[in-house]
Amino acid sequence: MAEVLINFSRDEYTDSELVTETQGIETKMTGNATYPSPSPTIAAITAQRVIFQEALALAHKGTPTQTSEKNDQRDILVGMLHEEGAYVQLKSGGDETKILSSGFHTAASKSAIGAFGVVENFSVVTQQASNKVLVSCKAMHKAKFYEIMFTASPATTTSVWVTKTTTAHSLEIDGLPSFVPYVFIMAACGTDPGRNFSAPITRAAN
Repeated sequence: MAEVLINFSRDEYTDSELVTETQGIETKMTGNATYPSPSPTIAAITAQRVIFQEALALAHKGTPTQTSEKNDQRDILVGMLHEEGAYVQLKSGGDETKILSSGFHTAASKSAIGAFGVVENFSVVTQQASNKVLVSCKAMHKAKFYEIMFTASPATTTSVWVTKTTTAHSLEIDGLPSFVPYVFIMAACGTDPGRNFSAPITRAAN
């Protein structure tokens, strides 16, 4: 029996991606004969999504209080989507086609997930006068964790690489010597041992 995949965590979806996912669910649930009495109602989800979007706009370059309010409104929206997912699971009877027609995803198979493609929007940003860099990429759907490797530049066949792992799609690496260039690469990881690393980026901490 297929199960609804409910994972709207910040590691899974950014704020803007959550808005897009919610709008997709609203569209596909509206008038869907399989789900005649959505709980919560689609109108209620739409209203909360609009409130979240308004809070998101205020939080952009806003105050810490506005950011906290945005996070609170996101949590309310996520909670409503979890409730809707439970309704979809019940009414679908576990039929995967019916679940997908709602705009929700279905849970991944218990078999191993293959190697991921190369991460998108890979970047390494130097932090001001702090011996740190921020390494990040676009969140990859279903990634279990991310692997970051770096070594002193230039990288050679005899280079010793340092490996860091994180469940988030960004990681601050500190303790780097000032003005010493390092080569960084990053990959999304699942149960498959294969790794498709990004093209390298060379940066030096300040």
